[in-house]
Amino acid sequence: MPTTVVRAEDSAQAMDEVIARLGPDALILSTVKRNGMVEITATTDPIPPKDPKPAPKPVVAPEVSPEPRSADIVPLPQVEAPKVVATHAPKVDAQKPGFSRLFKSRMNPTEAELEASVPETPEGIAALIRRIQIAPAANVLRAHRIVLVGRVGAGKSLQALQIAAQQAQAGQEVRVSYVGASHADGAYLMSKARLLGCPMDYANPEILMTPPSGDLLHIVVVSGRLALLDAVIDAMALQDDTRTVLTLPLGMRRRTVLTSASQWRALDPVVTLTTNPGDLLDPDDLSGLIDAGLPLTWLSASKSVIGGLTAADREGLSAALTQELPAGIRSLYAQKPQSTGGVE
Repeated sequence: MPTTVVRAEDSAQAMDEVIARLGPDALILSTVKRNGMVEITATTDPIPPKDPKPAPKPVVAPEVSPEPRSADIVPLPQVEAPKVVATHAPKVDAQKPGFSRLFKSRMNPTEAELEASVPETPEGIAALIRRIQIAPAANVLRAHRIVLVGRVGAGKSLQALQIAAQQAQAGQEVRVSYVGASHADGAYLMSKARLLGCPMDYANPEILMTPPSGDLLHIVVVSGRLALLDAVIDAMALQDDTRTVLTLPLGMRRRTVLTSASQWRALDPVVTLTTNPGDLLDPDDLSGLIDAGLPLTWLSASKSVIGGLTAADREGLSAALTQELPAGIRSLYAQKPQSTGGVE
């Protein structure tokens, strides 16, 4: 991810997210405040150093030659100067090697991205809808443990609360656990879980090696800052009663989607696409999932915990891509989100 945009309530939270995503060596391109949120654009692409200024030349006083006497002046013969045909000066390439890459990586798509883009015609969208895999939410919710994975800031904590609220309303007992190196990362999840009356605890990754037991639904949020050991992933892959959900925000590049898919391929994950107000579903969002072989299960809107999670279906996706949103779906994109800061 050479260039990314981070939004948070204040600059401190935004900087934490930049460091978490790109590392401490990230370069800040811009910082603006939009709609009450701080938006930082940062990159990991190096910017070449500026050309050094030439050293000033020493000022040398011009030599003063004695004025020649009139007797020493010899007139030159008058010679007609040859006519010179004006020619156009050669074009100079003003781009410096390596410098334009910083802007081209963000402003212009690569050739591979252009070739993979989906034509935004009714026929192209219809073909895309036919190809997308849908994993019904009802099938995913039959598992007694749902593990949410994904990058920092993808929206895993909010989605965990949305699933918990939805299933609690249906009468199912729910427990939420946060697996991460820092309790501070799970503070948002803890505070909201208490408001829902949902038990929540901090756990070690080793709990994922044991199959779930009992009739309650155990929702586990794995921090994006934590890398699960191969032994934990191998144990999870053998559990029939555990489902993994990969949380991806809208607008991710195809390369990033493919990288995330390969990281969790052993767990056969389904996908939740998270949206912010003003975000609209794009054909490339679905084509990236098709190329990665990932089935889609939910759309998670950041407007609220209650009613913010929608099961994906072909009719709703088709309506979203053609901008003909039903009233219920349109409200998910239009309302302002609750304050989440830099949560998982």
